[in-house]
Amino acid sequence: MIKAVIADDSPLLRQVLKDVLEKSKEIIVIGMALNGKAAIEIVKNKKPDILILDCEMPVMNGLEALKIIMEENPLPVFVFSSHTFKSSITTIRALELGAIDYLLKPSGGVAELEAISNELISKIKYVVAHGQLKIKAKGATVDIDRKNIPTDINGVNTHLNTHPNTHININKSDSNNSLKDLKPRKFDIVAMGSSTGGVQAATKIIPLLRENLPPIVWVQHMPEHFTASLAKRLNELSKIEVKEAENGEVIKRGTCYLAPGGHQMRVIKSATGYKLQIAGEEKICGHCPSCTNLFESVAEHFTNNSLGLILTGMGEDGSTGLLDMHKRGAYIIGQNEKSCTVYGMPKAAFKIGAVDIELDLNMIADGINHLCIK
Repeated sequence: MIKAVIADDSPLLRQVLKDVLEKSKEIIVIGMALNGKAAIEIVKNKKPDILILDCEMPVMNGLEALKIIMEENPLPVFVFSSHTFKSSITTIRALELGAIDYLLKPSGGVAELEAISNELISKIKYVVAHGQLKIKAKGATVDIDRKNIPTDINGVNTHLNTHPNTHININKSDSNNSLKDLKPRKFDIVAMGSSTGGVQAATKIIPLLRENLPPIVWVQHMPEHFTASLAKRLNELSKIEVKEAENGEVIKRGTCYLAPGGHQMRVIKSATGYKLQIAGEEKICGHCPSCTNLFESVAEHFTNNSLGLILTGMGEDGSTGLLDMHKRGAYIIGQNEKSCTVYGMPKAAFKIGAVDIELDLNMIADGINHLCIK
């Protein structure tokens, strides 16, 4: 039985959410808090498996409570968020502090909670069963100082295929020299996909990327407004420019383009160079934007001059698109199981032979910087 705590200042929402969760017969709500201060105490005393936390509460807000909880009693935390730009900024900060994912409050109020109950319960069950908590006590905030990147490199797995870009077989016993053994070459594009845990992963990769890298096109599963807030936050932290992608813009070096939430993104060729097409709101592989859709477009226009990257995430989106890239000669990096919040999307790509090498999260930025010829 999964033990949950709900922290929200609305008594009605707390009760309705409790009823929805407990209908599954696999989740029991062992505590409810009406503010952040109470949530800290309940988590400390009752040791739940998961916390559902609203960010806007009296006495102590959710962000303040989350920081303390992740320092003292870390656990998987879902934060409540609404469909507004202001709320999206708060949610991005919560994910940076260690929240594992977010839940969108139904726009129609608590009555709509039952309508999304199956999706909510499935996500909670999956995260509790398969998620891996990466936040250490007294170290919840994201630190992008390069001095904290380990020099003793561990956690390298290779998946060798009959593939023109697989240069060497890297063994864990030789992990200290693993990145040095990877053969750099000229890349014209980097394509990246992520989902659950992707915000946390991105904050440990993108700010550490050097300037003048090939253009990066990226899908993170997020709704409208949230992607703009994420791009703005990462741009503040990074040497490269990070922006929400716009329809028709030509991609250029030194820039990371994040697909806007609720819209599909593809790379297309034009007389002026490669540009982005932002069109379509249909779900592909269950998502909009979809990693597979983006990767397939890259495979259409690039061969061994493309670099693919699949990060933490639930499900299988991206795997078949990466395989298309791989068959065309792309080199593919997957985040390893040990460092994933949820080893779903990287696992799916690895299983079908689309991944050349799996790297620990703390190695990925250095890996990209090393592989791309200056």
